[in-house]
Amino acid sequence: MSCPFEPGFSIAPNVTYAQFNSSFADHIQCPNTYLRRVLLSHSSVQTLTVTRPDPGGALIPWLYAVFLLIFHLPACIVRAVRWESAQYLALGLAVLGIALTTQSFESTGLQAGMILVWMPLTLVLDVGAMLQMVVLIIEKYDDEDTSGLAVLWRVMRDSMAGMWAFVMSACLPKHRRRGGRREQANVDAFRHAVVAFVAFILLLILLVLQIRALVAAVQGRNHAQRLTVKWCSPAFRDFALGITTGDCNLYGIVNSSSNGIGCIALPAVLQDQWLTGTIICLSGALVCQVVDMILLRCAHGRKCRGVRMQRPWLTMFGGVIMLILLITLGVFNANRLPEGVTSKVWIYRKEPMALAGRVCQTHLTSPGLRGMIIGWTDGLFEAWGSVYEGSVANLKRAISS
Repeated sequence: MSCPFEPGFSIAPNVTYAQFNSSFADHIQCPNTYLRRVLLSHSSVQTLTVTRPDPGGALIPWLYAVFLLIFHLPACIVRAVRWESAQYLALGLAVLGIALTTQSFESTGLQAGMILVWMPLTLVLDVGAMLQMVVLIIEKYDDEDTSGLAVLWRVMRDSMAGMWAFVMSACLPKHRRRGGRREQANVDAFRHAVVAFVAFILLLILLVLQIRALVAAVQGRNHAQRLTVKWCSPAFRDFALGITTGDCNLYGIVNSSSNGIGCIALPAVLQDQWLTGTIICLSGALVCQVVDMILLRCAHGRKCRGVRMQRPWLTMFGGVIMLILLITLGVFNANRLPEGVTSKVWIYRKEPMALAGRVCQTHLTSPGLRGMIIGWTDGLFEAWGSVYEGSVANLKRAISS
């Protein structure tokens, strides 16, 4: 290492660079840890150690985003062709989106530094689906004299009053046949009314979550001064005080929320970018949702080159594009080191009573899919405490107290 540090340069409180001078001549390689692997080269043996973000510092793992795309993309195609066939799938996906978003809000407290966990950018697909179901179901029962909303409300009121009769007609085939087509029509109308009501409630919840996240992102962006994010490794322990990178940047070792690893605090460049991106994307999503609402209400029966216009096209395309973007960025971020850190680093270790310290060299590797899953999932379920972390959570509380 050829960094121009003065002998009195401070590595840590009461520890100077001069206390490590004799160790540099030994060219020590850092000892192996349980997350390290050894890479054999022709000239030497290089020690590699894996780094990963601390809870809240990771973008949604690309594998999770792929699963969301696998479910949402077929649902969008079915909704564009035969919207009634995808009602229950759309409701299930909306409930899943609400549950994950609410959990992320609870665990992170909407902190600006944990934006990568709580940004609800994929909810636009669920909002479009709920809009489509509510508008088209109501429109299905519109007639010249009565609005579809009034018809569905009357059917629901009558069915709730005669719930026993409805249960009999729904469960007993013989009894259902006695009622004839009119009774079956009432059953279908009641089912549609319930679906529309549930979709409307979910729509309101989704909009509240989007607006709440937009407000939090704006507030976080306005106060996002010197945000930091922790990146951790098992190499940053065992009396480690700090590291220097190939660019001669010094980072002190800080505690991690996990046992067995130490961390360095890096500038939260990615978090700053995603705060701005979340504001732009959520604002655009709200505009697209309003346009889709107008399209659903005003484009009845209209087609463009054989394609029905009465569909939430903007939210469907926008949501799918967002998922593809998250997958792409997830793969990219999982296979690179964070900004400000080089592959080769020097770790400064010194026991409390020792007069001199020692320096060892190691090579950092990207977190990979596993590291991103750990960082994102830990941030998502942090509010669960010992239910998620087991006895480790109780140990943390005992140490902190």
